[in-house]
Amino acid sequence: MTRLPAWSDVLATALVGTQRRTLPPDVSTADDPAEALLDAAGALTLYRRAGVAPRSGLALPEPAPDDSDLPLVSWPAAARAADLLAVDAAGYGTSNAVPVRDADGRIELLAEWLGAVHGRRVPGELLPALLEIGRRHRALRPLIAAAGGPRVAWLAAQRPDWSHLAAAVAVDAPADDAAVWELGAIGRRVGHLTALRRRDPGKARELLAAAWQAETPEDRAALLGALATGLTTDDEPLLETGLDDRRKEVRVAAVELLALLPDSAYAQRMTERSTACVRVSGGHILITPPTACDKGMRRDGIAPRPPAGVGERAWWLEELLTRTPLRVWGEPEEFLRLPVTDEWAAVVRRGLARAAAAQREPRWATALTGQLTEEVAAGGHPDDRLLLEALYDALPSDALSTIAVEVLRRGLVGAAAVGVEHVLELCPRPWPPALVEAVFAALDDLGGRRSAGWRLAGLCELAALRLPADTAGRATALATGLPSDDPMSSIVGRFADTLRFRHDMLEELA
Repeated sequence: MTRLPAWSDVLATALVGTQRRTLPPDVSTADDPAEALLDAAGALTLYRRAGVAPRSGLALPEPAPDDSDLPLVSWPAAARAADLLAVDAAGYGTSNAVPVRDADGRIELLAEWLGAVHGRRVPGELLPALLEIGRRHRALRPLIAAAGGPRVAWLAAQRPDWSHLAAAVAVDAPADDAAVWELGAIGRRVGHLTALRRRDPGKARELLAAAWQAETPEDRAALLGALATGLTTDDEPLLETGLDDRRKEVRVAAVELLALLPDSAYAQRMTERSTACVRVSGGHILITPPTACDKGMRRDGIAPRPPAGVGERAWWLEELLTRTPLRVWGEPEEFLRLPVTDEWAAVVRRGLARAAAAQREPRWATALTGQLTEEVAAGGHPDDRLLLEALYDALPSDALSTIAVEVLRRGLVGAAAVGVEHVLELCPRPWPPALVEAVFAALDDLGGRRSAGWRLAGLCELAALRLPADTAGRATALATGLPSDDPMSSIVGRFADTLRFRHDMLEELA
């Protein structure tokens, strides 16, 4: 079609028939007048439904690159991807038969599918849905870029809201557009500053320092967090400025970053305070807690008012230990072996555990996890469960599986009490054989299943997504062995169905 006629001409021609009236010859290259009429009506209908007027003289995009040398994924594999995307993939006959019902589980299954594509071609019908879901889920973007092939990059370039794909291919590309920093929303400005920190930390710091006074308190707190990327002692003056901000969120952000600089003046101040309260003498730890929370302590982030049920001096001591570089106390095994009076033992342990979690110190986290696990399992301090999970985040990857095996051996009730789900979430894939056996042993414990109650569902949902897919047969045998009136049968059945789904999915892509 060389040009579009007016809608009135199309309507008039349709009413009297193409034998009595035809459209101008420059409207269409079709030889059949009826075909030309239908072409024009279809094109004009699209414009009318879109609410825009026809335009001419537009430059056509470059053709999509040829990827025919890549084999197409099988029809069953494409249909399964369509189910995971929850799209109306006409031609694949999707049934949406995904055993995982929550969105996070679907995303994890989709990520596994994308990672298993390996040099094959995703059907073009699915590329728009993949780009759209990548817009909402950042973690999927590199997988979409890799699995989508050259056509997905071409398609992403046609729509501005799919430009995230280019960022996924070059995550370190700096956002050099000055307008983003000057006029962008706070989220885009933080992204601009973070990208610049990756490439040139000093320039990013100078940019923030120059704009500091003009920023709103809310924006200062958000922008200050970008300094966590490439953090060095050169950032200390700006962070010290943040300690004097009137907005609490800014002060908290500054304290969190200063605590990660063991050679800063902030760390030295905390060390002096803590070593005055905690001394090693004669093979014992002697405690002299603070008697007051002075102005300097408050400036450095020590909260003067303790939580309900905690004494002031115990709270101040815990806060000091939390913000003191752990290297001050030497080797963790040696220090933790020293006796301390029962009155202060729990306070010291909590302060050191909070420090290990905040400073991401794996040796201290490993040494403290065992002690805190015993206390939590015995029904200790209400917040110790949360603290234990924070310690898990600081553990080295090789220690996580070992801890997961140990806590699962307590049975489902004991494992749930100490947050085994969080440990399992952090365990790197593939789960080692010892952990696989521990999971199935825990699920085989009939009494444990009934006592664990609703926590069993969380464990089964996570294990179904993380266990090796070739354990689907064991899961099916476990599910079919349960009586139909067992209240846990539906949970274990879903667990087996998800593993079977993953097994079949990977077989289709093998």
